[in-house]
Amino acid sequence: MKQYYSLLIILLLFVCTSCEDKDSDNSDNTVYHFESHPNNRVTSLGMTESEYNNWVNNDGFTNDDLRLSVVNDVYNKFPDEYDFIFFILNEPSIPISLYYYGMLIGVSNDVEGIGKNAYDYTSDYGSSGKLKAVMQLTGLEYLKYGPALHELAHQWANFALTTHSVDGPGSNITSYPYGSHWGFTGGNTRGQLGGFEQSTLIENGNSSYTVGEFGPFANGGNGIPFNELELYLMGMLPISAVTKFDMFSNITSLAIDTLAYDFTFTASTRTTYTSESLENLLGERFPS
Repeated sequence: MKQYYSLLIILLLFVCTSCEDKDSDNSDNTVYHFESHPNNRVTSLGMTESEYNNWVNNDGFTNDDLRLSVVNDVYNKFPDEYDFIFFILNEPSIPISLYYYGMLIGVSNDVEGIGKNAYDYTSDYGSSGKLKAVMQLTGLEYLKYGPALHELAHQWANFALTTHSVDGPGSNITSYPYGSHWGFTGGNTRGQLGGFEQSTLIENGNSSYTVGEFGPFANGGNGIPFNELELYLMGMLPISAVTKFDMFSNITSLAIDTLAYDFTFTASTRTTYTSESLENLLGERFPS
């Protein structure tokens, strides 16, 4: 059975100078001022200037009380028929007060076999079980160019495989754990959540490998397709469609060739995954 998901796109901006102005034409008991675009695909949520500045400068999205109050107000305006809510800041690019381009905060999950526990906080948000996640994009163009697809993938991935950060001499990409990203993991293509293209892998001997240029966290915005593993975890491909891939950990050196556009690294641990071993590890995905 095919699964379909609905999105609610909300642009956060300040349009009013006082609470009196803000509430003057709201007839649906909302706290904030909502105005839908004529095509009904995007809605602007208007705050006062002080409210908006507080949201941006103090990262209101990660403040549980403030985020919950805003989403609950969304349900004063809209029916409970959306799986995902995107908040987009009215900013030309990421504000200096914030450290991320996009973020997903999970609200509920009932999918089994993806390495993620079941949970349901929908009632806190004002939903009766429909809402799966809320996301924030910190620049106006990020819905169009990314990381919108990257954040959407995080509803299902990567909770499946434990990835590791670069450690040791030459670790000039990052010293942070890759967490819910692919890191040094191959795929049929580079993934939305990072990882290299498996077909570029060259074995140099002595635990040294070369792969095509890639990002351990992301690979370039919405122009990058989801790879097979991501599509499987998202419920869009059967597990039999996931071709064999490798994951490397305990990486002790890394060299980047900017002319050849490739990475050479040494890794003491190489794990090869097939569709069978992946299902043995995670269990059968439900729903399929």
